[in-house]
Amino acid sequence: MTILAIGVLLFALLHGVAAIPEYKSYVKSRTGEKWYGPVFGLASLFAIAVMVLGWRSSFVATVYDPPAWGWYVNYALTFIGFLCLGVFLFRGSLRQRLRFPMGFAVLFWAMGHLFANGDLASLILFGGLLWVTGAHMVVAAINGIRPSPEVRIGHDGLSLIFGAALYGIMTQLHPALIGVPIFALSKAG
Repeated sequence: MTILAIGVLLFALLHGVAAIPEYKSYVKSRTGEKWYGPVFGLASLFAIAVMVLGWRSSFVATVYDPPAWGWYVNYALTFIGFLCLGVFLFRGSLRQRLRFPMGFAVLFWAMGHLFANGDLASLILFGGLLWVTGAHMVVAAINGIRPSPEVRIGHDGLSLIFGAALYGIMTQLHPALIGVPIFALSKAG
């Protein structure tokens, strides 16, 4: 569980820097404008890899029993989260309206997973990221951070289609990447 908590903390620190313009400017001055995005992306991927490693090596310690319907709520909220992820990746007007589409994606994803999982590792991962993302969005809003004003025609539809497609892909890759099957289909027999 320690590795998982370190991964969440690392992710929180990275995104805390991005939410505060003074810190972000300092990091950009050290890495250079051109390299900030790739360096931040690689550092974020590293934090995610540490979280996945920590998750997969965690023992099961039940904290609460999730409701029987929690899986269905998780499917719905995670789907909405993936739609928000699609909105983040494209330059449509939905991105302007949501202001923090990636933040909303993480919020929906984390909330959904807390409905379906009641173990300590889930609380550390999903609860931690829920708290971090909420704090990041508040700090970013206070500091006036907004998405790029560039809006491209047709990107709203593309973003929703892409988000839905990513959700479908993740439902297939989840067992291999995370080690947890999403759908427990019984075999008729």
